[in-house]
Amino acid sequence: MTAAPDRLAVYDRWAHAGLTMLGETLTSTPGRYGRYMALIGKLLDNAHRHDPTWAARDVDLALFQLGRSR
Repeated sequence: MTAAPDRLAVYDRWAHAGLTMLGETLTSTPGRYGRYMALIGKLLDNAHRHDPTWAARDVDLALFQLGRSR
């Protein structure tokens, strides 16, 4: 994370809850972080339509906040 803070994300239970609230499924099978980053990329592409300055970490933080809000 320290080498590329804008490209990496921190996956935790709140981010997982945020994904679930958006209707995304992320299983616990091996490779979960890679799949998480793929979902972050998909969400980031959508975010860039509204604000091109967003980074993967911004999407991750938004998921965290969404998941914590429930």
